[in-house]
Amino acid sequence: MKQRFAAALLVILLAAGAVPAFAGKEANDALREKALAGDKKAAFELGNEYFYGTETRKANPVLAAHWFKTASPNFPEAMFNYGLCLEQGLGVERDPVAAAECYRIAAEKKCMPAEYNYALILKKGLAVKSAAELEKYKEKDLPKIDPVKATAMLQSLAARNYVPAMVEYAAELVAKSNDISEETAGKAFDLASRAVKQPDAPARAWRVLGDCYFSGIGTLPNGEKMIEALETAVAKGSLEALTRLGYCFEFGINVKMDQAKALAYYERAAKAELPAGMLKYADFIASGAVKDKGLDAAVEWYEKSALAGNPEALYRLGTYAARGIGLEKNLKIASEFFLEAAKRNHLHAQYELACMYLQKDGPVVPDDKTAFYWFERAAEAGDAASMRKLAQCHAEGAGCTMSLVKAAEWMQKAAAAGDRQAAEMLSRGKILTDDLREGGF
Repeated sequence: MKQRFAAALLVILLAAGAVPAFAGKEANDALREKALAGDKKAAFELGNEYFYGTETRKANPVLAAHWFKTASPNFPEAMFNYGLCLEQGLGVERDPVAAAECYRIAAEKKCMPAEYNYALILKKGLAVKSAAELEKYKEKDLPKIDPVKATAMLQSLAARNYVPAMVEYAAELVAKSNDISEETAGKAFDLASRAVKQPDAPARAWRVLGDCYFSGIGTLPNGEKMIEALETAVAKGSLEALTRLGYCFEFGINVKMDQAKALAYYERAAKAELPAGMLKYADFIASGAVKDKGLDAAVEWYEKSALAGNPEALYRLGTYAARGIGLEKNLKIASEFFLEAAKRNHLHAQYELACMYLQKDGPVVPDDKTAFYWFERAAEAGDAASMRKLAQCHAEGAGCTMSLVKAAEWMQKAAAAGDRQAAEMLSRGKILTDDLREGGF
């Protein structure tokens, strides 16, 4: 059975335990008779038939969930399938906690799809869809995130050639490529290479393989093979690979630089409503690279990307509104864009927003503590300009207790991170040679 059910299937609540009242309306065949008599294998098979539908049996998620639950004690695959019903709310009331428990029990019986799903829960946490749902389950024993155990489970599944785990573990290694050994990087490439050779290899397997060729992870960088892998990923439905292809041609990564090809990929990604693609397409329009399209069109694409939650697009709109580029100059609106980008950990937006909170006649109500908060967040994440401003806050006692020791420490960090003003100030032996309340927009 597939790991995920189609979301469009009808959702009907299943009364716990008993066979639904309308079950008798279905064909009274031998398989159903065996299931009713307690044959667990028959119950499992009947659940599959009710889920997918056959020539003689209508698809019915309620009955599918019922028979999966009935067969579960004896068939880990049925327990897994019932877990999917609970997770998706198909034929039963959605219950992600109960679903996780089904996966855990089936995983202990070496049902590989259940092992995989439970590993993802341990890696990323329970898929709770809303605060209200989380509140509902707060008294229950929620599965705790355990990335070490999750990785061990993925490794075990990958060793047994379970393709989704091979791809997930390979992607995990690729994401850590700067911190792993050459031998471990080789495992990532080997897993991705083997995964794409499997029948019906998922698009993500090709994407991961493309990333290996892109960065030379476990292999040598190879432009031709990188393009082939990424194009295959796109053909299989991984539209995210479009932005990677655009980036390769824009900056000449393993291929000859070609701005026209980069633009073509970004345009495809934008029209597929990928946030990163919409952002890059807007960048090309703003640069004048797209015939007959001006700043108005660029702003439209930035807005679409921003609506999808892209922090860089939010920041761009903030700078446009602050400077009156493509938008009417409006520092209040700019501050709102910066705030949304700052919440999404955009460092430059955090800096600009903090500067606004320091201004006496700025677009927001002056608040040294809020300014300090955003400078500190950005500084701790590595933004050099924010390190300098944070040093000045400590020196002046703006939003914090005055501390020349901390001021000196942060000014030194800012200079080491490449901030020229910080370096110049240190060379003169001063920390407050410029006005703290200047900067930004």
